Amino acid sequence: MPRKKLKKILPSHEKIKDQKYLKIFGSFLQKREIWSISRKKVVLAVLIGIFVACLPMPLQMVLSSLLAIIFNANLPLSFTLIFISNPITMPPLFYFEYQIGKLIIKPENPIEFDFDSMYDNFGNIALSLWGGALVVGIFSSVICAILVNFFWIYSVRKNRRNSQLN
Repeated sequence: MPRKKLKKILPSHEKIKDQKYLKIFGSFLQKREIWSISRKKVVLAVLIGIFVACLPMPLQMVLSSLLAIIFNANLPLSFTLIFISNPITMPPLFYFEYQIGKLIIKPENPIEFDFDSMYDNFGNIALSLWGGALVVGIFSSVICAILVNFFWIYSVRKNRRNSQLN
């Protein structure tokens, strides 16, 4: 069952409460809903975690946690999924998002995306980067949430069939 597998993989309530960046949420971390491993809470956490992972911003864990608390999504999963964007995956992700944003926004003077001069030209690439990040974030999070929902339902049905046969 997906619930049992997730309990093994996800960080515990105590580990997440001990994160120094999350201490700002205080008593909100006591909400029972954000620790639930139900299908709806997990699908919502996937939606939030992957969307926030695509955003080019620091402290994604704070935004992801805040959204999980507000929308009563599974906090550990939402928190864990932001690490999809890490120092290894960020450069290709940001480049892809910038290219998508450039296609959508069509800036008058497009700048060639270069990681060496990215910070010098950030004002010029920010609109395209954020535009692409929002599009990629929404698209990828919705696709992943649909897939997780489908596989969760499939797994539960398969387990029910197997238990009825035995």
